[in-house]
Amino acid sequence: MSLEETMPPNCRRLAAGVVLLGMLAACGTSEPPDAAIGAGGRSVDADFHTLKTPLRPEGAIDLLTVSTLPDAVTGGDVLMAVRGLDASDTLRVHANGREVTQAFAQRDDGEWRGLVAGLSEGENRIVATAAGDAGSRRAELVVINHPVSGPIISGPHQTPFNCRTEDNGLGPSTPPDCMAEPQVQWFARLLSQGWVAVEDPFAGYPPGTMFTQTDEGKTVPYVARVETRVINRGIARFAVLDDPAARTPEDAFEPASWNGKVYYVYGESCGHGYGQGSSSPDFVLGGFPDLTAVSADALLINLAGVSDRLGSGDVTAHNTLSAYGNHCNPLISIETTMMMKEHITEQYGAVKRVVGTNGSGAALQQYNAANNAPGLLSAGLPTATFADIPSTAMTVADCGLLLAYYERSDLNWTQRKQWSVNGHNALSGNTLNAICSSWQDAFLDRLDPTDGSGCGATDEQRYHPVDNPTGARCAIQDANVNLFGTMPHPEHGAPVARRPLDNTGVQYGLGAFNAGQISFEEFLDLNRNIGGYDIDGNWQPERMAMDPEVERITYLLGGVIGRGALAETPFIDIGAYLDLIPVANIHEAVRPFTVRDRLRPRAGGGETQSIFRGVLTQPDVYPLMDRWLDNLAVAEAASGAGGPAERIARVIDAKPVMAEDRCSFGTIGGRLELPGSLLGPLGLELPLLPTLTGIIGLPGVELLSGQALSLRVDVPENFDRGVGPCAIALPITATPRMVAGMPRSGDIIRCQRKPVDPRDYDADLTAEQLLEIEAIFPEGVCDYTRPAAGDTEDSLIWPSIGGRQPLPQPVSLRWRVARGLAD
Repeated sequence: MSLEETMPPNCRRLAAGVVLLGMLAACGTSEPPDAAIGAGGRSVDADFHTLKTPLRPEGAIDLLTVSTLPDAVTGGDVLMAVRGLDASDTLRVHANGREVTQAFAQRDDGEWRGLVAGLSEGENRIVATAAGDAGSRRAELVVINHPVSGPIISGPHQTPFNCRTEDNGLGPSTPPDCMAEPQVQWFARLLSQGWVAVEDPFAGYPPGTMFTQTDEGKTVPYVARVETRVINRGIARFAVLDDPAARTPEDAFEPASWNGKVYYVYGESCGHGYGQGSSSPDFVLGGFPDLTAVSADALLINLAGVSDRLGSGDVTAHNTLSAYGNHCNPLISIETTMMMKEHITEQYGAVKRVVGTNGSGAALQQYNAANNAPGLLSAGLPTATFADIPSTAMTVADCGLLLAYYERSDLNWTQRKQWSVNGHNALSGNTLNAICSSWQDAFLDRLDPTDGSGCGATDEQRYHPVDNPTGARCAIQDANVNLFGTMPHPEHGAPVARRPLDNTGVQYGLGAFNAGQISFEEFLDLNRNIGGYDIDGNWQPERMAMDPEVERITYLLGGVIGRGALAETPFIDIGAYLDLIPVANIHEAVRPFTVRDRLRPRAGGGETQSIFRGVLTQPDVYPLMDRWLDNLAVAEAASGAGGPAERIARVIDAKPVMAEDRCSFGTIGGRLELPGSLLGPLGLELPLLPTLTGIIGLPGVELLSGQALSLRVDVPENFDRGVGPCAIALPITATPRMVAGMPRSGDIIRCQRKPVDPRDYDADLTAEQLLEIEAIFPEGVCDYTRPAAGDTEDSLIWPSIGGRQPLPQPVSLRWRVARGLAD
């Protein structure tokens, strides 16, 4: 048997390409230390998606955490399970020597579960013993408890951090943890007014309160309980259907109408941290927004069908620290989602699935979560997709540099020539729809540590190179300083965050030159004078050079996605065509295909991601995702614990035919905020917008279990062939770096270089012209036939860089399970 075959599934992901400071030992290729399992104990790993474990020997018992990984417990309690007991067994459970058996009860599947409370911060030793016909068995597991304010895996908290609990409807709090008393409110959905607050829901609801039918067939008042509290320093909100008028205020809350599903609403944009951010109950209630209050950081959320999912019985959840507009950091987003899911599991009940939603910066988080933390999300429904922060920041910097170059150049850079270099066309590059101009207007200031709109720091706290050189720097890399590390500022010497930006060797406009769209003189002048941005975001004539260590850690930690577990989670990417909107049209149609091209060479070949292009939103597709997940649940229930390859195969096999790539044209929001059955106060069913069951006029029509679909044109399309209604009507543009030769995967953040090669140019260049290119690139030009210089075959799964104390090196967390064998 090979070394790889003896590894648990999550460690096999690493074995192919990551050998870092004994990382394989940390993954469990040998027995874990006594501190983690207990003297004489055995350890196995649970599958991240199903929590199934390898086959237990006869009579063995397993002790495991259910609500979160054993090294990531928060708030002093954790839901535990004991498996393998038979009818003759007597179970006893102790936490740090204190008996907690009374918290455990047997479920229908024979597993015993209990919420173990009163844990101390740090290590806690949980011991389960069983005595019966199989003899005496003992399983001992050490769990690590963290404060509910975090951190767990994202490293020391960023400072300063400004609390905004009172702005968010909570009471006062004290920095830096911003903890405040939780609050519960109730809201009723009225036909005439939308959601309205109910001051005393136990006394009844306002006249005109509607009813809704959940996907489990329950008809209940359309009344939502909204819980607001602080988790991981962010404002956490949870909404679920509730009927408080049917009980007394003294009765304990039970989420009787909850279907076990969670619709996790990520936040948009990309900001710098330093503050708690803000939200409102509307983020988890949905409904039609006050258009006068819509902001660029919360725009697409209004199209995600949040109220629809709430009315169907889902818990809808949002946290301002899994909103990239407040803190653009993938580990903090994963950490926050993990803590939110833990809270739901412990306080509401067993979670069947968690589906991520929303677009732009929210799409980034869904893809990062699936890539880095398998099992955290059951599925993703992103729209206005971007793959990850570094590859997106590459476009921001390139567009800023190009537009500044065109402005100062003496050559005749017509709009058409600019489009050819930028990767855009006459539709998406003109003044009204200029994509690069939108990038510059929306996000270029994120490179400036003195500016950075959405920074969260006060003017007094903010960095200034002279007046406050140690102040809070408002550039995107500063939100990720724990990942990238620091370097001394070249002028004043204060430590500043390193940055994953590089354009050395990039031949801007190479594709345009080869296509005859720009001249050799223009190609040379562009590359001679493009320059870069210094660490303070100022233009400099030198190009940007990335520290190799920054590049290595970015790939290792999954900052560039595609090297982790991404293919293990089903995605329907909703590629609404936004290239032509007149403002903020940064969501180029090429972006879902960058993700597809990263998946294609790996296991699954990209089949676990579907792309629906056209004019549509989440309500148009989540019935399909529900079916996909229902099919997958059946397959998972019938299978044992398996590795990544088995999981990917099951995801592909569970995929409905109607979930294949499609081109769809309809009315945006045709089903927006309207549950499948929406009932008035007298039980009268309200008419929906014109709908048909299924799709007319098309061969191979498949009905969705009675689900009404908006009337629209909806056809399968093979996007690779480039023939079909979406390929013809909705052309896909490129990015400046793709025009320079980078593959559509967009994942080479620092290229390997090669000598200037005449074969790269379609024109017959003279020796003198080649020498002119070499003079611009004395260290060579990008060789995009090779991977990035610091790329890795596999990034870490469930990576951690430490909590309040940083780790010497990143590690992968395991779902450790203690196994007790019979005497």
